[in-house]
Amino acid sequence: MKTRLFLIVSLFLLAIFVSAQEITPRGDEMVDPNANISWPPPVYVLRGEVDIRGSANLPNMSNYFLEFRPLEMPSLETPTPTSNVTATELPWFPISLPSSTPVVDDILGTWNTETTPDGLYEIRLTINVTGQSPIYFVVRPIRVENEPPDFVVVEEQSVTQPVIVTAAPPSRPTLAPTPTPVSNDPVVTANLDANVRSGDSTDFPVIGALRRGETADVIGISSSGSGWYYIILPNGSEGWISPTVVTASGNFRNVQRIAPPPPPFTPTPVPSPTPVTNANLTGNVPDLTPDNPTCNVPFQVLVNITNNGSGPTSGEATVLVQDVRVADNSIQSSFTRTLPVLNPGDNYVIGNNAWNISTYHSEQHRIVVIIDSGNAVPETNESDNILTTTYTLQQGTCP
Repeated sequence: MKTRLFLIVSLFLLAIFVSAQEITPRGDEMVDPNANISWPPPVYVLRGEVDIRGSANLPNMSNYFLEFRPLEMPSLETPTPTSNVTATELPWFPISLPSSTPVVDDILGTWNTETTPDGLYEIRLTINVTGQSPIYFVVRPIRVENEPPDFVVVEEQSVTQPVIVTAAPPSRPTLAPTPTPVSNDPVVTANLDANVRSGDSTDFPVIGALRRGETADVIGISSSGSGWYYIILPNGSEGWISPTVVTASGNFRNVQRIAPPPPPFTPTPVPSPTPVTNANLTGNVPDLTPDNPTCNVPFQVLVNITNNGSGPTSGEATVLVQDVRVADNSIQSSFTRTLPVLNPGDNYVIGNNAWNISTYHSEQHRIVVIIDSGNAVPETNESDNILTTTYTLQQGTCP
């Protein structure tokens, strides 16, 4: 009874912010059955580890991931016009790593709300599709409440034991031959003679091959979001193979995410000094306008960088932004920006309003953002300073 009363009070309080209660796309719009969050619904109370369910199964999908952020309550004051990217916009925080494995009405990821302060939040599914803008699906508001008030009693639901009815055993039929069991283990089958490499890109050396029609057991998927599979070859050796040259089958739900080795072209990182503060710099995926720039036509790139640590940064930092040709990882253009001192919770937008790329049109390019490229600012976590996004450079008037 106490739990029911608490839920009624919670729903009443959430109704005050009804303008923020929605699913994007809204209910009066067509929801794509292959790009959605089906659970939890809006105005729902969560605690502990929660499975986020839905679908991510769009054609040409490169990967998908889940994020969350605190829900800003509507202000009673008259709002002032703002630009699309502001220094006060709350950042999104990751729930799951990027995954290229399609999901249909199943678990997209698991959110451990115990590491999140109680309050109102929104969750977002982002699906990256090759050659077009990302697809988003947002659910709000969601209430996290791991520590209910003392006067609220969360009762355990009792499970009624089923009544077992004993029936007379039927006459034993003639047993049919036991069918050969069909394995549902995750495997890949080569669509052509394919190379197996020591890492999850074509920059790594070849260590073996999977011939056309041959299969191999999958023991992992790259945690970098590249979609490459870590497999065991028929001769017992292990390596990485691209998802573009194989067909995957079986149950991939429990396949672990494996961190690939660092790319060969990545310079050896300079050891960071011992942190003297509790600062930590990170940021959102670079935002391009337009999403797929045109050869020799200026475009805009913006990056929202946040100090999500508990202390201020110790000084200014350099942010390096590069345009890299995906085919051979060659740098086509770059620029740097200076990041000022940021207090805990502060964010800062850096960018270039007139970047111009005029090489290798009709190919994929990767925008790489390296926060504190000179390792000048001590941080509690140095592993979240690289942000990337991929686009296809349109030909335009280039020959």
